[in-house]
Parts: sequence; structure tokens; C-alpha cells
Amino acid sequence: MSEAPTLTDTDAAASTSLREFEARARAFLEEHVPRRDTVVVTDTMSAEVVANEQELQKKIYDAGFAAITQPKEHGGQGVGEAESMAWGALTAGYAVPRMLIAISHGMCGPIINLLGTPEQKAKYLPDLWRANTLFAQIFSEPGAGSDVAGLQTRAEKVDGGWLMTGQKVWTSNAQYCDYGVIVARTNPDVPKHQGITMFIINLRDPAVTIRPLRVATGEYPFNEIFIDSLFIPDSDRIGEVDKGWDAAVAMLRFERISIGTSSTKSTGPLSFEKLADVAREAGLAQDPAARAALVEAHVLEQGTDLLALRMREEVEAGIDLGPRGSIAKLAGASANFRVNEIISDIAGLSLVAWDGPGDAYPPLTKAFTGAPSSWTAGGTIEIQLGIVGERVLGLEKDPSVDRGVPFRDIRRSA
Repeated sequence: MSEAPTLTDTDAAASTSLREFEARARAFLEEHVPRRDTVVVTDTMSAEVVANEQELQKKIYDAGFAAITQPKEHGGQGVGEAESMAWGALTAGYAVPRMLIAISHGMCGPIINLLGTPEQKAKYLPDLWRANTLFAQIFSEPGAGSDVAGLQTRAEKVDGGWLMTGQKVWTSNAQYCDYGVIVARTNPDVPKHQGITMFIINLRDPAVTIRPLRVATGEYPFNEIFIDSLFIPDSDRIGEVDKGWDAAVAMLRFERISIGTSSTKSTGPLSFEKLADVAREAGLAQDPAARAALVEAHVLEQGTDLLALRMREEVEAGIDLGPRGSIAKLAGASANFRVNEIISDIAGLSLVAWDGPGDAYPPLTKAFTGAPSSWTAGGTIEIQLGIVGERVLGLEKDPSVDRGVPFRDIRRSA
């Protein structure tokens, strides 16, 4: 009869270390962070919200709970995946900064960590992880949204660096950011995917103009950015010249994973629990159609949460999700689309008519009107279907009339 396996000294030490980490995290959260069910959690950014969340993020970083798996030499904590996963699980019920750092920590930091030079990592990452500085992702243009490779912002080589001119749009929270990770065309004489380069730019430079865009709720979550002869030192170029499409794909993958593996789906205004409350308030708790719709919402929520958990575990374990990251984004966006239809049927006119000032949007209305952004952020549902079909399932690519054509020769609308 074989002997039962026993914990090695290393295993025991790791287990003890994890329990100590969890105990410290619980104590920190209880002392410094309110629970999500005791405060009004908003996705709306303002100067005041940004300042408050930056202050809280600094406390989280200084306590050892931010950039947990990042190397110490780049401003991280240098701790393992188990601790990072434990922190993610413990914070699900707390109002920790999410929107503020989603792009900085979920997209910009990882791409600098992946492709940046040692000098770039030393210069930017410590302040980024601590939220001393905030980063924006700057890809979309008026004529290049889902087809990012069709971008027309130019960066021309000059002594010591590059001179950039162009226009970007739909950049989230850029008005509060210090820097941006941007892609621009550096060679128009090759096919559109081959002549792009990625840079870090200073959004406080006078050559950059940021104009916030007002949306249906009266808020300004997006911006258009005008760049007029902005000088960028070559030391702020990320990756190789004309190889920026690969960098952009990697960053979009980080974005899709970040969107698809969010741990807050079950706690927001469109969660099953909140939908059930709306049904009760509307007197529909016993209505067969409403109950069937709520069951569907619950199944969708649990399914996307379980998928998110699985993919987060793979990411924390160092497994490259590759194009499978689009599955998480597609599942989350599709579920969100259906839940939006369900809440419209259950809440009815209360979504668009309420007591109080006309501009005092209730949380449910804000979530309802803001939901479509999740269907397009990181690429539309149709784009994700194409990625999954071609790169995961191996289906034939859709025909493309401009494949192999130099960008300069591609016909574009005036």
C-alpha cells in the first residue's frame, strides 16, 4: 500500500505565506475600502472621483496589493500568481478602483512590460502601478474603429525621434490621463498592417488637444484627440519600427481579456440580484415571463463568471490565451446584450422616467444606456466572431479587397 503524499517544507511554507497574505488583505480591505453594497459605485469619472481613486490605489500599492506579480525591479511586488488570484477574489465585494486603472493596469502596463525597453520599464511602470500617473489607450480614429489597421495618424522620422500628426477618437478618460500608448503609420508604402509603429506620448504636451465627448447620460467618458506636430523621442517607441500591428494585437488581446474576465459582473446594476429587485419593485416577481427571463439572466451571469474565472486562472498561471481572449470578450458582450433586453422588458418606462432632476440618472439607467459600449470596446461582437472563427476554429478568412495593397494605394472615402 503506497504512502499518502505529504506536503514538502516548500509547499507548507507557500501555504502559510498565502494564508498570511490573505489575512493581511482582509484586514486592509476592512480598514481602508468600503464594501460595494454600502456605497454608490459609479463608472462615471470626474476630477474628484479620479483624485479619490488615485489616493486609494496608492494605499493599495503601498500595502503590497497592486502589481502583485510584476517584478520588483519594475515597481511590482514580485509575489506569485496564487496571491494575485486571492486578492482578486477577496476584492470582488469591495469598492476598489476599477475603471480608473482598467486601462493603465490592464492594457498599457502589460504592453510596456511585454515589449518595453529596460529604460521604459524603469521610467514608466513604478508610477503607473501606483497610479501616480494614468495611461490611456489611443487606437481608434474617425475612419479606423474596428479596422484599426486603417489608421491615418502619421509619425515621420526626424532627428532624435518622430513627428506625429493626426486625429484619434473614442479614447476613454483621456482628459484625466498623463500618457498614452498610441499607434501611428510610419510607412505608407507597405500593406496597411505592416507600416504601423507603437509609441508612448505625453498627453500634457501643448501639441496634444483633448476634447471630451458628451454621451446620452450627459457624461464625458470618451474623447477625441488632435495631435499637431508632436515630437516623440525615439526612446518612447515601443517595439520595432513598422511592427506596431503585432504590438497592437497584443494590447487588444490584453483589453479583451480585461473586459471578458472582469470580476464585477455579479455586483453591478445589471446583475441578477439587482434585476430580481427591479422585478419585485415592478410587481413581476411571480410573473411567469419575468421569472423565465430572470432565470436566463442568472444562467448567463453564472456562465460568463465561470468562464472569466477560468481565463483569469490561466492568465495568472502564465498561459497565453492568444485569440481565445476574444471568447471571453464575446461571451461577456453577448450576455450583456441579452441582459439589456431583459431589463428593458422588466423595468419598462422606469428606465427613462424617474422622480427628481432630469439629469440625475439612476444607476440602472446609467448601466442600461452605457451597456452598448461593452459591445464595441475592444472590437465589436462581429469582429470577435471573426477572430474566433478564423484563429480559434480555423475557418476560412473573409475576403479582403485591400490585402497586400500598399496603404498609399488603398482607396478611402473623402
